[in-house]
Amino acid sequence: MKKTKPYNPEKVSLGKTLLWNTRPLSFGTVTILMGYLSMFCTDILKMPAVLVGTLLMVSKIFDGVTDLLAGYIVDNTKTKMGKGRPYELCLIGVWICTYALFGSGVDWSLPVKSAWLLVMYTLVWSIFGTMLNAAETPYIIRAFGNPIAVTKVSAIGGVFITLGCMVVSITLPMAIGALGTTAQGWRKIIIMYAIPLLLIGMLRFLFVKEEFVPEEDKNGEKVAIRDILGVLKSNRFIWLLAIVSMIPQTISGMGTSSYYFNVVVGDITKLSSISMIGLVSTLFILFFPAMMKKRTAMDLVGIFSIVGVIGFVLVFFAGSNMILLIVAFFLSGLSALPMSYMRSPIIMDVAEYNERHGNPRMEASMAAATNFTVKVGQALGAFLLGVMLSAGGYDGALATQPDGAVMMIRLLSSFIPAALMLLSFICCVAYRPLDAFLKKERENSAPQK
Repeated sequence: MKKTKPYNPEKVSLGKTLLWNTRPLSFGTVTILMGYLSMFCTDILKMPAVLVGTLLMVSKIFDGVTDLLAGYIVDNTKTKMGKGRPYELCLIGVWICTYALFGSGVDWSLPVKSAWLLVMYTLVWSIFGTMLNAAETPYIIRAFGNPIAVTKVSAIGGVFITLGCMVVSITLPMAIGALGTTAQGWRKIIIMYAIPLLLIGMLRFLFVKEEFVPEEDKNGEKVAIRDILGVLKSNRFIWLLAIVSMIPQTISGMGTSSYYFNVVVGDITKLSSISMIGLVSTLFILFFPAMMKKRTAMDLVGIFSIVGVIGFVLVFFAGSNMILLIVAFFLSGLSALPMSYMRSPIIMDVAEYNERHGNPRMEASMAAATNFTVKVGQALGAFLLGVMLSAGGYDGALATQPDGAVMMIRLLSSFIPAALMLLSFICCVAYRPLDAFLKKERENSAPQK
């Protein structure tokens, strides 16, 4: 990769790092809000849980088409602003549709509510969110130009994002407790977050330029559909990455924390105190660059996946014990950190693997493939939540839930995500041959002393 100006990969401006992470902070808040969507639909709109889960799953499956299409579009984008930067404007559409999503009318008929939910949710994730995610990796590569810089920006910026999202995670349950008993109250909550976070999220588009241009971009090479399909067929490592990326989103998509604290603990406002442990978890991100000197990014994902297994199992035995829940949520929260902030460096390795085998790098298409499984994971999580809550007899209109519903919420919060994190570890082990291959190739191509 050639640089347009001298660049020291060991030095990354703190100001530029923070500016880069303003959009992920804004979009991350949308993800947190969506964690309460199922509860909003079942408890406020009085929609059947299984219907909500099915609609969300259908929307996410549709993402399969838009994700791959988005990767193709971004890989073939060439503008004065760059390849990925122009698509930052999609954040505006994300926030408008998020507000509209929670603006559903209680008095609407069930078919109208269902159609509105499906359309708005699809616009948020399948259209606007898809373009943002597809452009993320090409944008960061061209903004910082080096894997070392990308890793530092992801790690240091991860602290900023986590702290910002932690503020939302702490204040949101409080806001829901105060205003979340009516549809009008939910609209006030959404607008309270939407306006400032949209303004914050646009700072990256305004101030972070694409300054580093890969040779492939300079040559003006176009990526054909057959190139994308060929690489997706031959490069098994992108699918291992895609599965590992999907698993934390499946767990997040189930959105069981709100149900757990509302039903098992009996007080949803206590979820705010649990969210505060995210401050401690955030500190681990700062160690990622140092840890990657001895371990690869995917190795870190595997290690933290095992930590997550322990944490999720502990949730089942914690019940309503807040001390045990703090420990359990701390450990389970650690499991999502590497995949949340190290995915771009891993995609850079997968793109390098493509290049060393005579194929286009296709960072956007590789990111799109993982984004597809991420959204399938979110859909699967929402679907599992709806189906299993219904199987357990959950009814949002009841003041006290039946024992079957309580047990189902406990399982959805513990053993089921623990099994998924174990699968993540297995995929990380299967990914190791790529790390070994790239290490050997880089050693062979390094200048001889």
